[in-house]
Amino acid sequence: MDEYAGRVLAERYRLPLRPSGDGTGDNPGDDDFTESRAFDTYSGQEVLVRQVPLPEVVEAEFVDGGRLADGGRAGAAHGGAGGSWTTGVADRSPGDPAVRRALEAATAAAGLPDHPLLEQVFDVFAQDGSLWIVGERVAARPLAALLAAQPLSAHRAAEIAADVLTALRALHAHGWIHRNITDRTVLICDDGRAILTGLAVGAAQEALCGYEPVPGEAEAGAEAEVAQALEVAAPKAVVLTKGGARPPSATTTYGRPTAGLAAERARQARLNVIGPVTERWAPEQAGPVDENGQPAAPAGPATDLWAIGALLFRSVRGRPPYPEESAVELARLVCAQPPDSADECGTLRPVVESLLRQDPADRPDFEDLRDRLRTLIRTAPEPELGSRLVTMPALGRGADPRRLPILRRRGELVRRGRLRKSRPHRERHPHPQARPMAQRPGPWAPPVAPASPRQRPPKQPKPLRQPAPRPPKPLHEPALRRPRPARAPRQARGPRHLGRLLLGLVLLLLVGAVAFAMLFMPKSGEGSETGQNGAAHTGTSGSSGPSGSAGTDPGGGPAPSTGQDAGQDGSNGDGQDGSSAATGEPQPTAPADLAKGFQIRNDPGGFRVAVREGWQRRGENQRGQVRYLGGDYELVIVPGRDTTDRFGADPMAYQQKKEAELAPYRSSNWSSASGLRRIDVGQTAMAEGTFTWRDSSGREVYVRNLAMIHNGRYHLVVVIGPDDGRGEVDRIYDQATRTYRLN
Repeated sequence: MDEYAGRVLAERYRLPLRPSGDGTGDNPGDDDFTESRAFDTYSGQEVLVRQVPLPEVVEAEFVDGGRLADGGRAGAAHGGAGGSWTTGVADRSPGDPAVRRALEAATAAAGLPDHPLLEQVFDVFAQDGSLWIVGERVAARPLAALLAAQPLSAHRAAEIAADVLTALRALHAHGWIHRNITDRTVLICDDGRAILTGLAVGAAQEALCGYEPVPGEAEAGAEAEVAQALEVAAPKAVVLTKGGARPPSATTTYGRPTAGLAAERARQARLNVIGPVTERWAPEQAGPVDENGQPAAPAGPATDLWAIGALLFRSVRGRPPYPEESAVELARLVCAQPPDSADECGTLRPVVESLLRQDPADRPDFEDLRDRLRTLIRTAPEPELGSRLVTMPALGRGADPRRLPILRRRGELVRRGRLRKSRPHRERHPHPQARPMAQRPGPWAPPVAPASPRQRPPKQPKPLRQPAPRPPKPLHEPALRRPRPARAPRQARGPRHLGRLLLGLVLLLLVGAVAFAMLFMPKSGEGSETGQNGAAHTGTSGSSGPSGSAGTDPGGGPAPSTGQDAGQDGSNGDGQDGSSAATGEPQPTAPADLAKGFQIRNDPGGFRVAVREGWQRRGENQRGQVRYLGGDYELVIVPGRDTTDRFGADPMAYQQKKEAELAPYRSSNWSSASGLRRIDVGQTAMAEGTFTWRDSSGREVYVRNLAMIHNGRYHLVVVIGPDDGRGEVDRIYDQATRTYRLN
């Protein structure tokens, strides 16, 4: 909160403190900026505030008896003679018609549904002679900041244009035209996405100039309002200026302007408000009006495509396709001559040239442009390895940061027995026999010889009241231990020792596996010794399954019976039985890697696949689909419906443009794709991807799709589920694609 110590807008949004000319920093007039971050005191979040200055308009009003007909309200709204804006008070219902139209247009733009690639607008109000638009603060940089450093590559520019095109599709679906696509309204996030902003600002500017940017309303409404405001009576006309009202001069005449005059005035006002920006001056916007007061071509969705073409040219070349020195000169050049050559745009040259055509009807449609950009993005080269290297920081000071740190043990490995080396050793004699130590001298000590074991020294008579002292025992040095020979240091074990150890472990595992198989695996013939109950172990007999063996499943395991009669004779007499091969029932013997809760089903369609336990099977429909349903999730198998002779041998192109199961993705206004890749295993070509879209009920679905070619036919594995259950969809898809086999 300390950094947001500036002025407060609408008693809610606090701006940062900005230095002023007099050093106070509190003058509202010093806040001359286009956009600024602010702090919302209501929600406690940071927002982005954009300022749209309201021009000071010189208008004509009618007087009746020397009094302004509207009470000077229009002049006050523009800072004219009638009054001034109230500082610090937000006005959400201004009386001036032009300001009210701009406020309503920006508010209508803010009411559009949210989209991941469009900026959110929270509040719109007028205050201090400006229109303020409060939106979310996105952690991103404008495209102009990236282009100031260096131009973009053709593939990177195509990625940004694809995101902008996706955002425009959402706008055009609601009838809106953006009209404000520039390098400043396209934000680049840290993850590479492009977010389109500036819709509310562009709508407000167009409304201030006299146009009607809100869809669904009559385009002639603004022109009629301007014509009605300029209708005067010659004897009572006055002109409002900053200095006040003055009577008209002799050369000033007033009359009812035609529609062509109002359209030309709107065009001239747009030249002053918008300025020289090539992206915002399509030929249908820059051209003069004709005799009937209408432009050569009305503005429509193709106007935004012109802006994308100019933006691609600027992104790759680093400059606009037309000189931007003057707005009037730019409008003339856009209508009079073609843009600069796009030869240096590389692979984007045909796209840029088609988008910068003067006739809107000659520009490509959205589907064609999206396919071109996707094809160009798929051919992008892999990034260089050097840009992916990461330098590890050094652990110690003075170390080379380019080398990885080496972890060492602390201290040295010392055996406990070696600690005795530090103790002082006693003096050792060269002879192994011990020598007697010298006796302590005393007055009573006679020389004592070592006593033999058979003869005892005579006892001394004990004097009365005084015990006789005993002779001291001879002292000997302790026997010295022979020093142990020093052990030879252990040699380091080489790679041969490690190889022998690994070989021994492998052999031990093999022996254990053989022993386990001999002890616990069933012996051959045990299943045939059950007597009359053999039908319960071998399954029902009847028509052979997809693998060619009667009564057993492809995995070699027994198939369960269905009904009491199947346990007796196993056949119903017409060649069809109740086995899993004919009913899609689960296969008893499951693969080792089958997840818990899944089971293998042999389908009458000629394939087997793992599905969730308890799922219901729907028979093959007219589109050649076999469906397994379980709640909100669905598994769709298409075993060889389409051929490569008709749809081509490229599974990626088939999946993107021709696969019938992905038709809702291609027709949805809210869709995305990721993880698209092609897999070639031997002679088999496959393509997989992840898709999201909104179905007919408005639910967001998450789809995993696999298309593979086998014997000239496409086999499809499709898993469909809700967007919030992506983990379950991935598990079902993984088990289905791992176990899908043809019988």
